[in-house]
Amino acid sequence: MKIIIFLVAVFISVQSFAQDETSKWREIPSITDWIDEINNWPDSAYSVSNIKVYIDFEKDTLFYEPQWTQEDEQILIAGTIRKPINVKDFHFEGIFKDSTISIKNIRFKEEVRFLNYKNRMIPIKNAIFDKTTFFGGSDDFVYYNLINCEFKGNLGFYDLDVPSKVYLDEPKIEGRLFFVRSTGFPQLEITNGKIDTIDIENVQFSSLEITNSTIGEISARNSQVTSVAHITENQIGSMNVTGAQFPETNTYLPFDQIKRRLYYSQPRSLFDPSPEKYFASDSFNFENKIAYDLLVGSYKVLQDRYQKFGDQDSYNACYVEMKNFETRRLAYLFDQNPSFKSFFTWKINQFLKVFSAYGTEPARAIIFSIYVILVFALIYLFFPNSWDAHGKNRIVDRYSFFFKYLQRNAGMHEVYLEEKKNELLGYDEFKSLITQSEKSVPRFFSATALPLYQWAISGTRLSAKILSKVDILKGTWEDLPAGQKAWKSFLLVGGFLIALVYDLLIKVLNALMLSINTFTTLGFGEIPIKGLPRYLAIIQGFIGWFMLTIFSVSLISQLLN
Repeated sequence: MKIIIFLVAVFISVQSFAQDETSKWREIPSITDWIDEINNWPDSAYSVSNIKVYIDFEKDTLFYEPQWTQEDEQILIAGTIRKPINVKDFHFEGIFKDSTISIKNIRFKEEVRFLNYKNRMIPIKNAIFDKTTFFGGSDDFVYYNLINCEFKGNLGFYDLDVPSKVYLDEPKIEGRLFFVRSTGFPQLEITNGKIDTIDIENVQFSSLEITNSTIGEISARNSQVTSVAHITENQIGSMNVTGAQFPETNTYLPFDQIKRRLYYSQPRSLFDPSPEKYFASDSFNFENKIAYDLLVGSYKVLQDRYQKFGDQDSYNACYVEMKNFETRRLAYLFDQNPSFKSFFTWKINQFLKVFSAYGTEPARAIIFSIYVILVFALIYLFFPNSWDAHGKNRIVDRYSFFFKYLQRNAGMHEVYLEEKKNELLGYDEFKSLITQSEKSVPRFFSATALPLYQWAISGTRLSAKILSKVDILKGTWEDLPAGQKAWKSFLLVGGFLIALVYDLLIKVLNALMLSINTFTTLGFGEIPIKGLPRYLAIIQGFIGWFMLTIFSVSLISQLLN
């Protein structure tokens, strides 16, 4: 008997609990009825809790659609809500029977607040929010899925204390998108948006993904992203990352999106929601040492992540912009306290900027080195040096050769051999010595010396043989018939010009080799040039030593990075 009474009591209590749980929610049969209820609510604002809005799939055809459809992307308002909304403990009943329904085509004329939304997703599409819109946290995971919605005021998320995701596809936000009091490490993803300001200061995210959007300002001061931070293909007006923490190996924020747009500002507050921004520009006030140090720290935050991720282009661009900022500060410090040290430090930074982009472009250092070598080679070209045996007499000798050839009844090769007479005389003496000593020395010496003699004069003989084959004069110029002088003079002048170009080329190469040697070797012994260029060679040697050192450091830096 006691057991039966106990079971009856349990059954009654369960039924009572189920009735209490059911009676907790006030049910609205359709979205159409819900909109009418709001607009006809007796109070100035629709402030309610514990409501359950059903979807009437016949009556609400203008207010819902399959969530992932690509049709009807334009905002076509079917219903307008004209009162402020403040709803707590709210959900759409039946919206997740197949998990593919979106609520759409509603315009909210006044402020909207949804707190503790009960579905696992709140999908809103093609809606307009004229005033500030708030989504409060829930007891469980919620996927805030807002597609092609227009927010004419601010859009705020607060108290997201459990994991959740905010997905904004094609949002248009004329005010601020902001997060406050959210400790649940929410996920934020934005694609194809147009947003005035993204304010995520002092917020912790598990992932932050912003793609192909136009954003006036991103303020991520003291924010933290633990898993993924991908901000790509955006047009960003300005960005603050002071004190921000991004994942070490999964941060992708190409620097070209924020080049010359990085800034520092004081924390936002109710009394100063738009504090002064400090950019690394020419107008920066370097008296503000704190702003300078913290802005440089922002560049360092990004540099470290670029290096970890392996984005070398962004690393270099970020580093160059930071060094330009530093160079302007060095100019300011020199102006405030002129000294050799401050002047030298400032000018070295300027030189490094031009010479190698602060060590990020070793190839530029090579180009400037080539310029220096060519300039000094041009100077050496007009002065004699011991490396060029003929020097300025080279062209004079070439004229003398042709004068002799044209005036003598001798072949070109004979004039050439006459020019080489002193050189050949020494070899002839060597041959006579071999012949005379053939019987008085071991056979080895005469047998090896004679081929050496033949090799020594082979070049001269070959040149003479070639000249004998191309000799077209066959006598003196005066003895030529008038009919042959025209075409033979053309050939002779052409041959002379070719020889002259060859002589000039050799002289240029000698000057170039001297410049290269001087540039790359400081203190190589006797300087093979006289006069003023002798002292210029010393200067060039010092320049070469300095520039090659910078190049080596730049190259090693790039290799290490």
